[in-house]
Amino acid sequence: MQPLPALITLHHPPTYSPSPEDIFSTTLGSLFPDDLQNQHGDADADAVIVYASRRLGDLEFRTADVHGEEQRTKFAHYLWNAGVLMAELVAGREGDGDDGEWWLSREEEGKWDVQGEKVLELGAGVGLAGIAAALSGAHAVAISDYPAPPILDAIKTNVTKNIPNNIKPSVTIEGHKWGDLSTPFAQQHAHSFTRILAADCYWMPHEHDNLARSMTHFLSESPEARVLCIGGFHTGRAKIAGFFEEAVPEAGLEVEEIFEMDATGQRREWRPVRDGGREDIGERKKWLVLARLRRAKKQ
Repeated sequence: MQPLPALITLHHPPTYSPSPEDIFSTTLGSLFPDDLQNQHGDADADAVIVYASRRLGDLEFRTADVHGEEQRTKFAHYLWNAGVLMAELVAGREGDGDDGEWWLSREEEGKWDVQGEKVLELGAGVGLAGIAAALSGAHAVAISDYPAPPILDAIKTNVTKNIPNNIKPSVTIEGHKWGDLSTPFAQQHAHSFTRILAADCYWMPHEHDNLARSMTHFLSESPEARVLCIGGFHTGRAKIAGFFEEAVPEAGLEVEEIFEMDATGQRREWRPVRDGGREDIGERKKWLVLARLRRAKKQ
């Protein structure tokens, strides 16, 4: 199994002259082989991130050229390993006859399938997961992120680049601030999405309730509807734990399944606390949490 960072390459234009900081960042893997790279992209607005999908082929992405502290704190100008894994899972393995090593078992794979579903991506960043869903047979896809023009413009560029014309009408790009359910988009699409994708949206505890509120609002009332969550622990396990342990049940959702997986596909059980809260930072950032949420069953 190729580790998640190996699926990503960064291409610069011929005229690009790297700064000393850029050169240092590209050598971190050799200087610190145990320090896993979990973010992809840099300050060069002309750089292209290439995701090599066995199922979908090479997809190219540009990150947002963000301005100001408010936009930068959304971190939409990077692609994160959680987003790469989400794309891997919603796209599925290479083919029906491919029984080689993969992230999930055949039975599990179907639980992350989006074919024929109406999909919403929250906190999309570059829009990788939503684009992968559209290319994998989703009936309709709305790719959303914070309503700042540079962020939405980057998603539009990536949709134009990667989505063929025959399925472009099924893909929309929407500005959505988590928890703001008063906009025309939110009002028109209440309870309308059968799959919601949320990759690396959990690092801001003060936004947990708003994020969960948006999930509940947009999630279809069908008993088969699910929210698919993946998050990296690089910003701290406690932050992620708070979302699943507190915000999810308070919003009327429940966890159907939750576990941890590292960047090579190794897995272990979910724990809100490890090593008494003294988990090694370098080790922690190798792992992601994967969860499927559904509407809480009425008592």
